[in-house]
Amino acid sequence: MKKMKLGMAGVLAAASIAGTSAAQTNEPKSPAPPQIPKTWTDKITVKGDFRYRYESIDDDSKLDADKENYTRQRNRIRARLGAEAKCNDNLKAGIELSTGQSDPVSGNQTLGDGFAKKDFKLNLAYVDYNFFGDNPNNVHAIAGKMKNPFITFPDDLVWDGDLTPEGLAVKGQLGEGFVTFLANGGYMWVQERSDTDDLMLYAGQGAAKLQFAPLIELTVGASCYAFQNMQDYDVIDWESKNNSYGNSTVKGSVSGNTTNKAWASEFIPMVYFAQLDLWVAGLPLSLYAQELNNIEADDLNRGHLYGVTLGKAKNPRTWEIGYSYSELEKDATVGMFTDSDRWGGGTDGKGHKIYGKYQVMKNLQAGVTYFMDEKKISDPAKTTDYERLQVDLMASF
Repeated sequence: MKKMKLGMAGVLAAASIAGTSAAQTNEPKSPAPPQIPKTWTDKITVKGDFRYRYESIDDDSKLDADKENYTRQRNRIRARLGAEAKCNDNLKAGIELSTGQSDPVSGNQTLGDGFAKKDFKLNLAYVDYNFFGDNPNNVHAIAGKMKNPFITFPDDLVWDGDLTPEGLAVKGQLGEGFVTFLANGGYMWVQERSDTDDLMLYAGQGAAKLQFAPLIELTVGASCYAFQNMQDYDVIDWESKNNSYGNSTVKGSVSGNTTNKAWASEFIPMVYFAQLDLWVAGLPLSLYAQELNNIEADDLNRGHLYGVTLGKAKNPRTWEIGYSYSELEKDATVGMFTDSDRWGGGTDGKGHKIYGKYQVMKNLQAGVTYFMDEKKISDPAKTTDYERLQVDLMASF
């Protein structure tokens, strides 16, 4: 009997525990903590940079008051501040201000003008819509004043690195693994004219990126930059000095002003490019090349670029060095948009560029660049030497 009572007590105890457990299981769960709504600070990214530059220029085409060559030395600054907002999963909008005047290819301001205030200009103002969210295989439609939407190189034949074109652009990427296809297009307004046809740029670019091995990648492609309504129109010069930036000119005619310089030809530069990226002795190595042909000009219409970079100045105490050789004949491309440092900017020059960078610490980089060029190469009687040294210190955030 005693054993039976103990057994019944055990059953009742087990039932009590089970009932308690079931009751606890059926109790309503505590509500999840409320989601904190995102604020504007979660949607907006602010970034910028500041560069201090010492520069020394020996330009044999320029003489001082005593008709002698001289070395120009100057200190310059460039500051940029931008913000980009993620409006939703597909749409971004951004703006950026930069020091500088109206020069489309430079934000530099020279120090030493009586401590005068420096100008800020609108450098970027754009919207960027991507059709497939965060998918790497995506198509972007961009409108406004934007970063250059085309594939460029550390030293580029057509574009200065500071140029921000204006209009509409489409960027697309498809594929992964062994081959990735890239395609970019642009519909750009270069100059709006109230009484005649606008100066436009219709651009297309296609490339294939081949991944032969995890550390070996080859990119090959071609670009067509079709500028429209340039021949016989007055040249565009932001300083209003009638400067053609190396391009051949005639007296103005379409505009009705025969005292101004006008472009002597149209410009449709075709650019063929390749870049090989690999690793050597634990360092990234890049070899790149561009060949250019302006199919609208009959003569002086070619360009060549060959370059190499070793290392990558990104993490603290890392470094990077590079070398390139460039040559641009007089009417190879539109001179006002090319590298403003190489032989003083524009076309009609050739020469060498050597540079080095060192990442001092996070967000602080030092660099040195040296140009050894010749300008006005289309006329051997007028060809002169051009040397330029730049020492940079850049902070970014």
